[in-house]
Amino acid sequence: MLKPNKTFRLSKQTKRFMCTIADPVERNEFKRIMIQAELAAAIVPKREPRDNKGGPKGGMGYSSSANAATPTA
Repeated sequence: MLKPNKTFRLSKQTKRFMCTIADPVERNEFKRIMIQAELAAAIVPKREPRDNKGGPKGGMGYSSSANAATPTA
């Protein structure tokens, strides 16, 4: 279970929808679920670093001439 920190704010759309729920038990259950959903959506997976040095891989590159790029084998 993820825990919200002090800077967490529930979205306005969720708050507006919660106003339409009259039953306090159901509203609190919905609120807990939405907090967990928004926290889970905020997690960004780490990406593997790219190695862009050395040009394109596979041996098929391009060499530029005076007027156009021509493929090299």
